[in-house]
Amino acid sequence: MKTWRWPALLAVLTVVGLLSALLGGEGPWRVLSWVTLSVPLAIVLWSLLRSLMTPSVVNRRS
Repeated sequence: MKTWRWPALLAVLTVVGLLSALLGGEGPWRVLSWVTLSVPLAIVLWSLLRSLMTPSVVNRRS
C-alpha cells in the first residue's frame, strides 16, 4: 500500500483542483484550483528533470 500513497495523493489533488475550477466561482475557489493543479504538475516536472539528470543504469555497457 505504501507504493500507492503518492499517486493517490496526486489523484486527489487533481480531482479537488478540477472540481474547484468547474464548480467554484471567483476568489478562493480559483486560488484553490490553481494551487491544487500546480502541485502535481510541479512534482511531475521535478521527477522528469531528476530522471534526466541521473545516469541510467540500463544504458551503461560493461
